[in-house]
Amino acid sequence: MLSSCSFTLRGLSRFSINLARKSLVSFNVSQPLNRTLFPAASFSFGDRFTSVRHRSSRSRRGLYDGKDIRSGNNVSFSMKTTKRKFKPNVFKKRVYSEILNEMIQFHLTTSTLRSIDKAGGLDNYLMKSRHVTNEGEGYDAKKRIMKVMKKQKKMEALAAAEQADEECADEEIKQDSEAPEEGKSRKDDDK
Repeated sequence: MLSSCSFTLRGLSRFSINLARKSLVSFNVSQPLNRTLFPAASFSFGDRFTSVRHRSSRSRRGLYDGKDIRSGNNVSFSMKTTKRKFKPNVFKKRVYSEILNEMIQFHLTTSTLRSIDKAGGLDNYLMKSRHVTNEGEGYDAKKRIMKVMKKQKKMEALAAAEQADEECADEEIKQDSEAPEEGKSRKDDDK
């Protein structure tokens, strides 16, 4: 019965081949694979590569720019290896926020400082970086910046609305002053 199937086994997992044997359905190579018959064919590796790797609680608290504690070996002259840890270059530093107009203290790495410079300031880095997650010092500062930005937008919108109202009132006054008064024009015509 399997010999009547007209498809190649290339690119299919062992699970989907066994499923094809059990279902005894004929397949055609020119048609796309049916996702219900071949659930393995619908699997994508995108989830594996988009997920963030494990981060220590220490790196979640500060701005570490993706750096974390790594493990490795000390290798002596005799090539004997002993386990060791590689720790990121972390220090406390106060960084200036233009929107908040103040210095904010963070635990950050040297690579974070370089990334802040590259992003054009602390505010841009906190808004655009994928390493600022929903916890820690960076997230707290980001929330404060977002709140101030919302307030500024509201104030700008109110100012723009007030300015538009003033311009409309000025235009009405100009139109009223430019239009000839009806009573005077009729008297002039009668004379």
